[in-house]
Amino acid sequence: ARAAADLLDRLNPHITSSAVSSGKVVRVMQPSLDARTNLELDLGIDAREGSVVVAIPTVSMRANGNRPIRFTVRVTTDAPALTPLTRDQIFNPAFLRFLADARAAAARSGKDPGTVARYRQLERDVRGTELLSSREKLMAGLPNYATYFGRDMMMTSLMMQPVWQDAMAEHVIASALRKLGPKGDVSHEEALGGQAIRENSAEYNAHIAEYFRLAQSGNRSAADTALANARALLVNVQKVRENYHMRDDEFQLPVLAARYLTNPAIPASRKKAFLLDASDGRGPRVALLLKELALVSDLARSYAREPVVQNLIGSPRLDATHWRSISWRDSNAGYANGRFAMDINAIWVPRALASIAEILASLKTLQLLAPGLSALAPDAGTPLAEFARDPALMQRAVETWDGAVRHFVVRLTAEEVRERVDAKLASLPAEERAYWQGVLTTTGANRGPLEFVAISLDEDGHPIPVINTDPATWLLLHESTGSPSADSRERALRDVRTFTRPYPVGLFVERLGPMVANDAYASPEIWEAFRKDTYHSPRVVWGREVNLIMLGLAKQISSATVKSGRPREQALASYVTELRDGLTRTNAAVEASGLKHNELWSYEIAGGTLRPIRYGASTDVQLWNVTDLAVQFVLSQLPTR
Repeated sequence: ARAAADLLDRLNPHITSSAVSSGKVVRVMQPSLDARTNLELDLGIDAREGSVVVAIPTVSMRANGNRPIRFTVRVTTDAPALTPLTRDQIFNPAFLRFLADARAAAARSGKDPGTVARYRQLERDVRGTELLSSREKLMAGLPNYATYFGRDMMMTSLMMQPVWQDAMAEHVIASALRKLGPKGDVSHEEALGGQAIRENSAEYNAHIAEYFRLAQSGNRSAADTALANARALLVNVQKVRENYHMRDDEFQLPVLAARYLTNPAIPASRKKAFLLDASDGRGPRVALLLKELALVSDLARSYAREPVVQNLIGSPRLDATHWRSISWRDSNAGYANGRFAMDINAIWVPRALASIAEILASLKTLQLLAPGLSALAPDAGTPLAEFARDPALMQRAVETWDGAVRHFVVRLTAEEVRERVDAKLASLPAEERAYWQGVLTTTGANRGPLEFVAISLDEDGHPIPVINTDPATWLLLHESTGSPSADSRERALRDVRTFTRPYPVGLFVERLGPMVANDAYASPEIWEAFRKDTYHSPRVVWGREVNLIMLGLAKQISSATVKSGRPREQALASYVTELRDGLTRTNAAVEASGLKHNELWSYEIAGGTLRPIRYGASTDVQLWNVTDLAVQFVLSQLPTR
């Protein structure tokens, strides 16, 4: 740009209109700040349908009569394109047959609303998956979050494993490895396009301010460095920026990589070629993977050696009295200002360590840790190298971390449940208080004791007693060899009972679904924090968590039954029945809400009735929510007996 005025002009769209034979076209051009890329929006309307009026910066359309009008929308850009994936490249043959059967059933049913609506929802989610999927990355959502989110990609890949082609795991793993940070950190989120320009510009301004400060102080050498750093940013102000401040995604990548490497359907030659691929310009993928595994092993080392609370994976300070979220509940109130998140410490770290053991074994089988490739092996003194040399040490670390869940367990007597729930209800508006009192009278949900895993631990290692849906992740990830053990059955039932126990005691709300949290047993300060920030609060149901619950329940049912649907042994009969009841109730409540295609949803209470409502910030097409495709497929395969 020759002058600041040129830059200011680029901040505003340029609107023009022109007549065409059939009507009128309005063109809106938006250049980027550096003028390297442009976005164009064309709106066209037939003169017989209506008219277009341009009053900058507004474009208005008006119908000629009182009928709906048709208009065309075309969006183009000269920015680099992603490589889209078709449904045949995304979904496996078994799922595509399932989708074709649903299409045929809808065609046969004529106007049966249930059958037609079911197929339309499946097709909508398939198209949504296509929109979000490319070889380079999976976008988190549309229209919001149309960019890479490492956690969203990896969680979705784990949930969609029953319906995805094997190549999808390769796309996701490659995308995460391509963006690893210097220490092996997985990128949580990328900033690109306009967001990259904003962030790079802010950094440019900071360097310039530093330049003037240093120049005025007489430190010419340091000032010149600041100026050089500022100029370097202007070379490509759209350079993609990565965000590495989350921790859960570090532990998710090993789980996903282990699932890929232990998949017997993928030939060893293909796995080896994938890991040795260096086409991204950062060296072989196996070296990047080992770098990430080394970071995970290092993070887990302290607690594995000395399993005390202070050695758990903790959050950094946000300020003098608050801790910053480093996992998926990344709103200010999400973990109730806890320092140690339950999902990271009691679920992800143990599963990541077990996955590292599987990866190391796979790499040895593939001869990628042989002497001839010693440069790819971990450094001798690292925890990862110790794990590689001593599988027994790794197994002890997994077992130690598996026990971390004990720090988060909360047990309340029936009297304590009634006392705390009554206190929470007393804080609510009269109409809401009356509604939930009616639920307690009808269900008797407050008449028994309660046990659950807290959402987090405070700075001193004490559980913050907020019930939550995060244990659903454990249900999805937990593997049983043969019949599930007594300990795993006990843990599964404890979690399922909190999901299905009626709110305000547990999480379950009829015709709505399981709340993402219940803070009734926490302090009034936490009630107030969730009241102000409802994104992960007792006011919402998350589609992600609903799908995790149902996929996890289906998986645990399958592990406890034979192909016919009967329990593997008689002792499992009541266990399987309770899991099936939980799955049926959850599915029915979510379907009844009519909002399961939303990222998250909420409710309102009026006239003594609870009504599901859309949550204001909900994304229309969301990667986590298209995992309902896996839910519907798995449910169709699950024996009902």
